[in-house]
Amino acid sequence: MKTNQATRAVQNRGVLIAWQEQQEANRETVWMQFIRRYTMGSHIHGFYQLFWPTMRQRMRLLWALALLSAFSVLLYITYLLGERYERKHFHTVIDNAHWPIQNIAFPVVIVCNNNRVNWSRLTEIMQRYNISSDQQPLLKKVLTAYDALSFGRFDVFDPLKDEDLRTLNHLNFTQIASEMAWRCDELLTDCTWQTESRNCCELFRPRRLPLGSCLAFNEEEKRATVETGKGTGLIVRLRLNEAKHAPGNREPKGFMLNIVEPGVWFDYSIELLPDLETSIDVGAVFHYYDENTFSLHSQQRKCLRDYEYISANAQTLKGLKYMMENCIAECQQLYLLRYCNCTLDLFYPHSDYPACQLKDLPCLADNNYLMQNYEQTGEHPYVSQHDPGLICDCLHNCNSLTLINDARRLLKKPQHLVNHSTLVNIHYKRNYILVYKTSLIYSWMDLMVSFGAICQLCLGCSIIGFLELLYFALIDVPHFYWTRFVPRRFGRTI
Repeated sequence: MKTNQATRAVQNRGVLIAWQEQQEANRETVWMQFIRRYTMGSHIHGFYQLFWPTMRQRMRLLWALALLSAFSVLLYITYLLGERYERKHFHTVIDNAHWPIQNIAFPVVIVCNNNRVNWSRLTEIMQRYNISSDQQPLLKKVLTAYDALSFGRFDVFDPLKDEDLRTLNHLNFTQIASEMAWRCDELLTDCTWQTESRNCCELFRPRRLPLGSCLAFNEEEKRATVETGKGTGLIVRLRLNEAKHAPGNREPKGFMLNIVEPGVWFDYSIELLPDLETSIDVGAVFHYYDENTFSLHSQQRKCLRDYEYISANAQTLKGLKYMMENCIAECQQLYLLRYCNCTLDLFYPHSDYPACQLKDLPCLADNNYLMQNYEQTGEHPYVSQHDPGLICDCLHNCNSLTLINDARRLLKKPQHLVNHSTLVNIHYKRNYILVYKTSLIYSWMDLMVSFGAICQLCLGCSIIGFLELLYFALIDVPHFYWTRFVPRRFGRTI
């Protein structure tokens, strides 16, 4: 009897094993049928070969190796494309070689006498501010320093170090220097704009500059002109008036000329000497960054938009949009505040910074050597000499106009000299300007196009094919498994 029971148990175990093997085979067949149904309509070329019923094992292996190789190439090139996109390289191309110059305003022309004050008004100033006879020598010494003052020339205040400045510290010398500055009828004559004679005082307005009090043309009006050639722009005669100069100022006589874009506070000056006729041809180059670059950080694209903020060092003058020149001027003020806790408001627009008083001027003289040079961030590896100076983290504006001035000077004959004056003729050189555009070499759209192309090259499919594969793997497979096998397992457990 025990032998019969053992025989029956072995038979039942064999039946169970056979049933389990049949179930596994059925499950494998169901999965193969399910995958085959997907591969028959798949957009990935060669994928269906792996599950074709009549495909031999050797060929199936070869197709698997081919697909694996293609997929590996796809991943590698996709990595290279992503790395190239992350580098954010730029390129600059000519966008327009003949952009009409009438689209921009005529430059702002700022003229300054090297002798900043009209010494003939000294008596009037003494009477207005009740200067005593004991205070007059100190006042003359201070105004002589202001007569030669410009940024980086604070050494003119060296003679004040041994003086008792408290007696005149209550005076506002910025106001006094402005009152003694040259007026338009004293400095300018024979003005012509667009071949028509004009009143100089209708064209020029007082203007502060890091050179002192000057006179500016076209700063607010932003006049434009389409004419080119000598005599078609601005013509003005600058009068030296040497008899009205400060007798204690031994600096060279002459004038300084600034030609800047409207909205720019100052730029490098052109020196004009007496008894010369100067003709200045003005050309321009416009450079802009396209909108695709604005998604990047300012430090990546190396430019700032009009009112964009980047750091405490890259600021602009109060009330003015961001321009590199305005940033440098603001940087100058910040360094004056750092060294002497005040700023020389004669040089800049009105601001909330404390203005330097007479007692602060020796401090400016002591720190003058620190304000002779400008240093851009990151330039140390490329220069051989490192002198102390101003470190200004200033970038270009993303829409920047560069004026190119070509000055030609002609010495006048003695019979044509007019009271040591200088005739200046400023005009456009040509009626068009060159426009450069900077853009990303490899943008987000280029990345998508390249990825689609490499998908076609390696697998012969599009992004839709990959979406189908993801949908199959993440939706269809779990759903198929849940509906076909999970209920049976729970049923056996119960």
